[in-house]
Amino acid sequence: MKFLDTKEQLLSLIEEIFINILPQYLPSSEIREQQINMAKQILLSFIENKKIVVEAPTGIGKSLAYLVPAVVYLKELQKNTRIIVSTYTKTLQQQLQKKDLPLIEKIVDYLYKDKIWYTTFFGSENYICLFKFYELKKDLLTQDEILKIINIENWLKTTQTGCVEEIEVEQDFWHEINRESDLCRAKHCKFYSECFYYKNLKQLKNMDIIIINHHLFFANILALNNLVPKRNKETEEIIIFDEAHNLENVIYQWFGEEISNNQIKFLCKQVYNIKKQRGLVTKLHSLPENLKQNIIDSVISVLEQTEEFFAQINLKLLQAKPEVRIFVPNIVENTLIPELSKLFNLLSSAKNLVSKREEVFKLTVFTKRIVKFIKIIAMWLKCEDTKNYIYWVEKEETKRKKLKIILRITPIDLTKEMQEYVYSVYDKIVFTSATLCVNYDFKFFKSSVGLFPEIIPNSTTSNELILSSSFDYKNNVVIYLPEGVPNPKHEYEEFKEVIIDIIEKLIKLTEGNTFVLFTSFELMNWVVEHFKLDYKLFVQTTSKYKLLEQYKKTENSVLFGVNTFWQGVDIPGEKLISIIIPKLPFDVPDHPIIEAKTEKIESEGKDSFKEYLLPNAILKLKQGFGRLIRRKTDWGIISILDPRITTQ
Repeated sequence: MKFLDTKEQLLSLIEEIFINILPQYLPSSEIREQQINMAKQILLSFIENKKIVVEAPTGIGKSLAYLVPAVVYLKELQKNTRIIVSTYTKTLQQQLQKKDLPLIEKIVDYLYKDKIWYTTFFGSENYICLFKFYELKKDLLTQDEILKIINIENWLKTTQTGCVEEIEVEQDFWHEINRESDLCRAKHCKFYSECFYYKNLKQLKNMDIIIINHHLFFANILALNNLVPKRNKETEEIIIFDEAHNLENVIYQWFGEEISNNQIKFLCKQVYNIKKQRGLVTKLHSLPENLKQNIIDSVISVLEQTEEFFAQINLKLLQAKPEVRIFVPNIVENTLIPELSKLFNLLSSAKNLVSKREEVFKLTVFTKRIVKFIKIIAMWLKCEDTKNYIYWVEKEETKRKKLKIILRITPIDLTKEMQEYVYSVYDKIVFTSATLCVNYDFKFFKSSVGLFPEIIPNSTTSNELILSSSFDYKNNVVIYLPEGVPNPKHEYEEFKEVIIDIIEKLIKLTEGNTFVLFTSFELMNWVVEHFKLDYKLFVQTTSKYKLLEQYKKTENSVLFGVNTFWQGVDIPGEKLISIIIPKLPFDVPDHPIIEAKTEKIESEGKDSFKEYLLPNAILKLKQGFGRLIRRKTDWGIISILDPRITTQ
């Protein structure tokens, strides 16, 4: 095909692809003006070197609407371009890899008689480390571990990727055999030529399109692009953030610092596993026995003080709620750092006495980890810069019902970091999701990702696009707002008693086939306890994906979910015809990050409810609403039981 050089010709090519070429490979496709408009606006933003924010409701076909212009730009205007598509969920990654990109491949072949190379790339911890695996095999293993080893060996005979996505494996066992970036010896490892991670990494240089997740995107930019290396220095990268409404939470995680009791325990286990009597120290044969014993004793002391230190935090701060912000220094006694320092000194002494390169390397890595642990704990305890940072602690229950406690230090304002690492580096960025704007305005979303007018011009329509839905909500959806429900903010106990009756009546009405979306586990568990109907009830406790599969396979089922079930769930048809939202999804105002953000807004003389809490609740409500209608033929009822829907 002749290469095009005018804007008009390129925009005509976009139309040609969607109207005449795509239907040849996707007979079920229909011409959607909204999809074509989105693709054109994205192409214009690439040509003009502008960032663009697009709200594209379900049913628009947004994946193809950003992939087509990206590939047209690559093939027509800038050959040395690479497209990075960053998603939040694995479900979308799989859809792109298995459904959308094979179509793009056919379109490229039709237009250019050329190939387009694409892959999905995961964070390095998702790949098996052959060195760790074969080292573990040498250890004295339990019967259970031997069976797990055999399972992995059988998988290794067939896997092309070495990625955990392909195999069912317990998380604790996977951590014993997966890649850890700081422990990787790269070209110095005897398994380098067979290493799945490096094989995948080498392939990236040939790829035109790479699918990653938001976490890997930010890990990569903070690692100076070493995790997803560029093809060459001149390579231009187009960044497409799909599911962009989830970016803020990810950004907070990556630009902050954190340390958990589990991280310290895991390091101790690697040095010496008390239960299994194995670990690095048992393999350092050149060490004097007394030094080995001192290291083992020190590991035991660190574990004891880790329990004590985090138990203090739990007892003093986390009895009433799972996350708490702190303002005063030394909120608990500093008993852990001295023990970590002792272990650091002992491992440093051992490093000076061993001669094998592998042993020196591992001891260096472990001492560096300890230094980082000490630094973060000390910063958290000092709590010095409360004006610019949020110092807080959070607890969560692991799958094994153990308590994980995380100390966090988070910047209040992310604008500086986003400008330095993202906006000054990448010109062409697409942000898209079905839920980005509030009252036809992107101001709230832009603020959440530090995308202010001084960073991105706000003057042209090519920078912002709001698409209307192609679904007939008026005829396919009933919205039910019951009267007489008490306000949960002021009459919570009465509210609970009233809504359980309404929930049961609504479930009877649709004979199950219902999602009940809660804002807290506490309310969900209370409703579960008082639920009397004889429908198969799935309650969020296990994996989201397993629960969804069980729900889909069961007739007239009901699912109770929190948080993750408000988004990224696609159940078209009559398996889901009712969504019940007992309580509006207002953020908990005393959550450390929410509290800090609302304080900042108030200090600027603005109303934090109108500027932050309400817009956030509206976006979450839109996400919950979006679970119901996934196809043009879908229909159903959405019930919002919270009376504040009409008052606030």
